[in-house]
Amino acid sequence: MSEPVVLTSQQPPIRRPGSWIAGVAGYILLISVGASVGGELSLFTSASFNALPFVGLAILAYFAGSQFNWAWIATGLWVALLFGLTAVYALGLGIVSLIDLPPGGLNSTEPPNISPNAMFGILGLMLGIFASIGIGMLTLLPPLRQGLARFTPFDPSSFVHTIALMVVVTITLMMFVPLLVVGEPPLLALINSLGSEEFSDLSADEQLRSQVYGLVWTIPAAFLAVGFGIRRNFSATLERLGLTQPTSSHLAIGVVVGLGLAGIMSFILPLMDTLWQMMGWPTTDDEAFGELMAFAISPLGALVIGVTAGLGEELAVRGVLQPRLGIWISNLFFTSLHAFQYHWDALLVVFIVGMVCGLTRKYTNTTTAAIVHGLYNFVMVMLAVVFGQ
Repeated sequence: MSEPVVLTSQQPPIRRPGSWIAGVAGYILLISVGASVGGELSLFTSASFNALPFVGLAILAYFAGSQFNWAWIATGLWVALLFGLTAVYALGLGIVSLIDLPPGGLNSTEPPNISPNAMFGILGLMLGIFASIGIGMLTLLPPLRQGLARFTPFDPSSFVHTIALMVVVTITLMMFVPLLVVGEPPLLALINSLGSEEFSDLSADEQLRSQVYGLVWTIPAAFLAVGFGIRRNFSATLERLGLTQPTSSHLAIGVVVGLGLAGIMSFILPLMDTLWQMMGWPTTDDEAFGELMAFAISPLGALVIGVTAGLGEELAVRGVLQPRLGIWISNLFFTSLHAFQYHWDALLVVFIVGMVCGLTRKYTNTTTAAIVHGLYNFVMVMLAVVFGQ
């Protein structure tokens, strides 16, 4: 049984795969041209890499859940590719965080120093990644999916839902592996090792524009991920994503909750830092994180981060995933996406913020959740601007 078709009185969705294959070919061509030309086009096309691999998988899963038998094989190959790319990324960042880089960093011709402890760490990374894939594959077992369906809107008989669950669980676990093995967020470890200048060859303005370009890709990606043009038309897609024109009450809820959350966290964070230090637990390296986010510490950066992260992440997590996988699984996935840059103290904050946004989505809509998230991010970045942190 595939995911039920949701229609409105508008033109019904198109099930022919030819147009989608042409779209994929056009996207690959655009990426190739961007890589060849470089400059702003390359910056724009590369901003799609966070969203488009998941969209391609969703489209294939929709066709596989219908009458197109070839899509089953294509979906399996795409899952393998997605897991492989995620594993290489997590393993690569973890390895670079464990080894001692020579002068010149990654561009040096000298070999890095790999200590015995680093070798054990690399082995731990590999085992963790394989374990993540193994645990994710367990979600294919019908009893587990049926049990999950008792607590979430998940449909255990839907091929699309099953693929989404397996991918989300696997990638969530993979993203936590480097932090668990290395003992610190790999991006911050890399900044401490290389310095912020060698970490990224993009200027602050280019990094801000990359955030905007990422949102430009994320919005249509979210529409396609829930079956726009395959299972749903435009009105039904908006309803599935929870995107509505905010009413005055929803706008008020978003503003009050967003500002209140920022105020509460501003008060709680120093207390958390004190508690973490008293317990002897490692905390997020504020200096390295400041270097990582230096491009956004400005009024313009606060606005860009507020809009792009607020709308983009809410569309992807609370709009696409939460209505099918529930608040807890989708929020753990949301939290894991920050595990390369935050330690456990900050990840707890991310989880709390995500739960507030998830509850907002549950009792209102994604638009209101995006207002909460965006306003929270804007205020927190502006506090960093004002107080120089």
